[in-house]
Order: sequence, then structure tokens, then C-alpha cells
Amino acid sequence: MVPVSQYEEIDVANTFRILADEDPVRNPVNTIIQGMLLRARCNTQRHYELYAIEADPGISGRDIESMFRTNPQSSADTVRRIGVKLWSDRINTDRIVIT
Repeated sequence: MVPVSQYEEIDVANTFRILADEDPVRNPVNTIIQGMLLRARCNTQRHYELYAIEADPGISGRDIESMFRTNPQSSADTVRRIGVKLWSDRINTDRIVIT
């Protein structure tokens, strides 16, 4: 889990840097997400799923982790329903194979 909101200020500051004709600084969130996507692409046997979700300000990372520990299947279904899919190698067991 990567709380992306902590990196938003870098993008705002970069906007002002560009307007001031200065060089922007690299936002580490881009490298983090690209690393996660690379890992998912290179380890397809693990069937990674990467989603971006937005939570209310009162919900912490610990709250989300607790939700997954308490009820993992319902949590995964909720994230799949409300999240933005970045990557999925999910096995679809509903497929019908005709030979």
C-alpha cells in the first residue's frame, strides 16, 4: 500500500517551479508505481492485482490493512468494485473452456 496523497505536494511545487522557469524535481511516487507494475509483469505466476483507491481523510492505512485482515475476500471485492485497476493477472475461474 502506497499513500499517494503524501506525494501530491511535490506535483504542486513542481507546477510553481515550471512557472518560475526552474527544473522540476522527480516525484518518487512515479518510481514506486512503475516498480510495482514491473514486478507484476515479471511475476505473472503470482497473479498480482494493483488498484488505486481513494479513501476519506479519516481512513488510515492501518484501517485498510485491518479491513483486509478481518475480511479479506470482501475487502478485495470492494477494492475491485470501487478502485481503478492499474494491473491485473487475476485468474478468472468463471471461464468456460470448450475443447
